[in-house]
Amino acid sequence: YQKYITATVRVKDGYNPEDVKAAFKTAYQKAGNEDYIVAKTAKDLQGLLFTIVNILQGIVIGFGVIALIASVFGIINTQYISVLERTREIGLMKALGMRGKSVSRLFQFEAAWIGFLGGLIGSALAWGIGTALNPWITKQLSLGEGTYLLIFQLVPIVGLVVALMVIPMLAGWLPARKAAKLDPIEALRTE
Repeated sequence: YQKYITATVRVKDGYNPEDVKAAFKTAYQKAGNEDYIVAKTAKDLQGLLFTIVNILQGIVIGFGVIALIASVFGIINTQYISVLERTREIGLMKALGMRGKSVSRLFQFEAAWIGFLGGLIGSALAWGIGTALNPWITKQLSLGEGTYLLIFQLVPIVGLVVALMVIPMLAGWLPARKAAKLDPIEALRTE
């Protein structure tokens, strides 16, 4: 009594764990001790584990959204500074016949390149570190040989990299528009 916190019980083949759980609960309630024992099957524990994983996944997604918003503002700021620093070059390109749309595309492709490199480097690091840590995590959680917690699939990673190219292109739209509207004469006068 009060020596053990948990007890693990294995059910013989041919018996349903849910039925054993119900019988155990009924017998314990008849003894008048219903407040002290809670019986859970492996399915119940799996549901609890999935709930915890889903909560953690929600937290990670929340931090990801915050990081994405911060990176959008960072890209807008970087692109605006790039436009300001390259005002003379933009003026020269426009004076030599480059159209505003082409200048705008140039800055949007630059933003897409930044997103591509960031997504590629981040995905490669996550894949490498995750693959290296998978055996250790499996051992620590006693998941069994060959069962991994971190699973990497190529299609979602490619989708993520593409999304990380599109988002900076959208974020770089305002600075690219500003660059496209620069007057070549005024831009060439800038020091």
